Amino acid sequence: MVSVVMPAYNEEDIIEPSVREWYDEVIAKQGDSELIVVDDCSKDGTGKVLDRLAAELPALRVLRPPKNGGHGKAVQLGLKSATREWVFQTDSDRQHVPAEFWELWEQRQDVDFVFGIREQRRDGGFRVFITRSMRLLNFAIWGIWITDANCPFKLMRRDPMAQVLAKIPADSFIPMVCLSVLARRMKFRVREQIVTHLPRRGGQQSLKGMMRWLKVSWNCAGELLRLRLSA
Repeated sequence: MVSVVMPAYNEEDIIEPSVREWYDEVIAKQGDSELIVVDDCSKDGTGKVLDRLAAELPALRVLRPPKNGGHGKAVQLGLKSATREWVFQTDSDRQHVPAEFWELWEQRQDVDFVFGIREQRRDGGFRVFITRSMRLLNFAIWGIWITDANCPFKLMRRDPMAQVLAKIPADSFIPMVCLSVLARRMKFRVREQIVTHLPRRGGQQSLKGMMRWLKVSWNCAGELLRLRLSA
């Protein structure tokens, strides 16, 4: 059925409700499914919570890389470890509604990818600005207009997903943006679905500060340009 993939880093305050919400809403209702949580070498108690949950929930798999590699590498590790026909990627920050998974699931029959797009981002004006800038950047580089390339609410058929991931650098900082672009570039069947975005209810954001975001934005632009030149 489906592999749900969720990266996590220093989410001790919210990782248990996040795992239980997704497990109860999706995994428990689907036969032969799995929830993969990639603990990116958290420094708080996230790992201990996940180990306890894994002992209780039979379809929960906890993966850990040898060292912290960042969100992008954690996502790729989880996606490449998925074993089911369909793969769903989300984040552990509880900013999405698990019940809305079914809206994407119902549209899977005649497509390869169903991408969520946030109706309204609820995590600050600067991140909204980043999303809008990413639309313009992708259009400038690729000639493709993508509403919300980095929305962490994506349903993907595993074989097409693997073909796209094979073209994304292993150290990519923005693999899901690259995937959103390349899925269209490679002429796979893509559909979009509006989803709810909620304010963060705990844990910590991985990126903070204006200067940090400007540096990241510059690096993302360079990564997309290099990918375009190599495609």
